[in-house]
Amino acid sequence: MELIKTLIWVINLLSAVTIIVLVLMQHGKGADMGAAFGSGASGSLFGASGSANFLSRTTAIAAVVFFSTSLTLVYLSGAEKQIWV
Repeated sequence: MELIKTLIWVINLLSAVTIIVLVLMQHGKGADMGAAFGSGASGSLFGASGSANFLSRTTAIAAVVFFSTSLTLVYLSGAEKQIWV
């Protein structure tokens, strides 16, 4: 059981770091990707707006992983101790 909890903790921490990095990589309404990474954003790997969609979707997936691992950790810690009597 401890191995599973440790694995879930590692996934939880990795997803939290991933969310932080992805949010910092995204740009605001007034900024271009060219302002952050140099000019020529339209010729990038994802296209002009493709990187925003990719970053948004990846952030959403990382958030789902983070919340589900958090809830799983709460459930596993509650299963060991009966709080509700």
